[in-house]
Amino acid sequence: MDKFLFINVMITFIETRIKRKIDYDELVYETGFSLPYIRELFQCQMNKSLYRYILERKIANAAFECRYTDRSLLSIGMSYGFNNADAFTRAFKRIVGTTPSELRKMDITIRRTKLCAGVYGIELFILNDKTMKGKGKNEE
Repeated sequence: MDKFLFINVMITFIETRIKRKIDYDELVYETGFSLPYIRELFQCQMNKSLYRYILERKIANAAFECRYTDRSLLSIGMSYGFNNADAFTRAFKRIVGTTPSELRKMDITIRRTKLCAGVYGIELFILNDKTMKGKGKNEE
């Protein structure tokens, strides 16, 4: 399988199952490759582990919901497979740079982005000191 096609299949697979637990047996069946090979090829092509990519995609989608819905943060976290609020908050802060409740208060636009050919998803953004100034954070 062509590497471009492989990545397209992987991203499509992940995006269509973002609110479910990723079934690696199904992934192996869909691609026809072993899980170790899938992980290695994904790491080489995307410069990040398959696990990290999936986590980032879940957090990006959760961030969108945190920002644009009134659903409880626990409900949002649970819908993306986090077992409790602490696990969701820790993962969210590690990826985004702020907690879900802090993000909800910020005036930040979260957009869609092209992930690969024909596949669009929520843009992952990472807050840093520069982007947080004037975005609802108290400046001292």
